Amino acid sequence: LALMGFFKKVVVGDAIASPYVDQAFANPESQTPEFLVLGACMFTIQLYADFSGYSDIARGVSRLFGIELMVNFQQPFLSRNITEFWRRWHISLSTWLRDYLYIPMGGNRRGLTVTYLNLMITMLIGGLWHGASWNFVAWGGMHGIYLAIHRSFRDRKEEPSATASRLFSPGALGSIFCTNVLVILTFVLFRATDLPTALIYLEGMAGIFESA
Repeated sequence: LALMGFFKKVVVGDAIASPYVDQAFANPESQTPEFLVLGACMFTIQLYADFSGYSDIARGVSRLFGIELMVNFQQPFLSRNITEFWRRWHISLSTWLRDYLYIPMGGNRRGLTVTYLNLMITMLIGGLWHGASWNFVAWGGMHGIYLAIHRSFRDRKEEPSATASRLFSPGALGSIFCTNVLVILTFVLFRATDLPTALIYLEGMAGIFESA
């Protein structure tokens, strides 16, 4: 685990940071839409490689001392919706937010309106946990909106179980792709130095549709 984590952090995360991520986010107004999209995708991979790498190193070293830590990432980019993503991504944080914020506020036990409000408040606080900046607030707010929208659809229709055949069906692959697109858009807010820069970056990414 420790060696795998070191590989993720150094060989993957550090290798793509400078040539793609740093260059794209340093001056987004001067980059092409295609490079901005590439930069956002590369940052998503970098963040996963760094964070899951750190987690693997911590779990591996802890096992040397007989301590078992929880798994923090479980193939999050195979998630078919945003709720599933948060069950797979940064599990230690998402479970803490659920157990100590969402559930104590009432969770989903007080009607749909309160449920959506609780989701928004939980994710806004989760954004602020990463830093006192408007871009982190916007990041948390977007995830709160995502979760509320998915919750509204989930309440209307029962989701199929995640069997292997269903996971690689055309519908599931489409859901995985759309989920990752939504997640990548929020990570632009996460990586940008401030909210105005993030909006410039997102606007630049949208230019790919104009050029197409």
